[in-house]
Amino acid sequence: MAMSIRLREAVLRHLQSRGSTGLDGAVRRLSLEVEVEGRLETVLLALRDGELQCVSSDGLEDGPHVATALRFIGGLDVGEASLRPGQQVTATTPENVRPAHDLADALDDLLTAITRVGVQGAQYAPSVEATLERVLEAAPSPTPAGLGRFVGRLNHELRERDPRKVARMLAGVSGLVDALRSETPTPESDFVVETWLGARAGAGPEIELLYDRTMVEVGREWMAGVDRASVERRYLIDVRTGEVYREDRPRNATASLGPCPRELHVGLAEVESSPAPRRIRVLQYEVRPDVSSATWERLSQVASRSFSEVTEWYRRSLRAAPALAEPFYLLKPYRTERNGVFKAFDADGHQLVLDRTERRGAVLAFYDLLSEGMNPVWLAGRLTDTGATLCLAPFAVGTAEGRYIRL
Repeated sequence: MAMSIRLREAVLRHLQSRGSTGLDGAVRRLSLEVEVEGRLETVLLALRDGELQCVSSDGLEDGPHVATALRFIGGLDVGEASLRPGQQVTATTPENVRPAHDLADALDDLLTAITRVGVQGAQYAPSVEATLERVLEAAPSPTPAGLGRFVGRLNHELRERDPRKVARMLAGVSGLVDALRSETPTPESDFVVETWLGARAGAGPEIELLYDRTMVEVGREWMAGVDRASVERRYLIDVRTGEVYREDRPRNATASLGPCPRELHVGLAEVESSPAPRRIRVLQYEVRPDVSSATWERLSQVASRSFSEVTEWYRRSLRAAPALAEPFYLLKPYRTERNGVFKAFDADGHQLVLDRTERRGAVLAFYDLLSEGMNPVWLAGRLTDTGATLCLAPFAVGTAEGRYIRL
């Protein structure tokens, strides 16, 4: 109850400081993070056709997290802590909150340190290690997901010593520094801050609600953050649109249940306005462990057949979030070529190089199948580039066996 009381006090203080806005508005949807007995769940409250709908991320419509959220909205847990008009409350600043300009300065120093020593020597440079530690000290605690993932990716790119990719990461950092130092936030700067650090105080990320969708999970992997294997990422594909979503599960946290691959009939989900692929929270769903042949076939129908469109989407994704976008796409090649370098082509002759730098066993097995003459029905994987050439690192592949398609 204490956290709810503090949150309500903060809201009342904010309202008292601003006074009436004179606007006639209505709240139709709320998303709250609710902790009950040490377990954190997201609760969604929404008005749909005039009726209140409540659901938590564990799939319950009347569980303890929903009940706590309803009590909070109804003011039933405030008790004697509610404020009277004109009453003053002394606010304390949590120790883990750092001013935005401190983080901006630390990130600026990181840019300078890497530039001075160069990409080839940055991996073990004491100055780079020291500035990275300063960044994490200046950041909110726990480390926000976007910033944590950036640290993991930056360390990887420094190990690979790829100047082009490191420059792309640093360009994204520069954009964050500018957004943090902006005295008059804009929608664009707010989006940058949200994707890196979460929403600014008093705001929330833009959410799209999805209803009644069928999705297929085609793979999952552990991603590096501040620590190795910090987040398990699942790739879900909407069989209606072909869009790929990511369901990120931090270590020791919960996510939707079921094996991989699996078919999900999603009753309700939230999708964040975030770098590609967009992050999804599945709130209401049913799981089918055995994906039907018709669903696999449906993936081949919604997969993109135009590599020029894929290329343009990839470039837009990088422009929007050069350090955080990790484009993942579903496509259907017209043909493949195996002359030294594996390539996929669309019907207009546009090509994708199939990247072999990842050494996971499943990827190597895929190239063995290509060498034996297998033609993939569809491909799903990460998009990257070598400058002028678009590349795909295959993560999942659909193959035809007679009248059936399998993963």
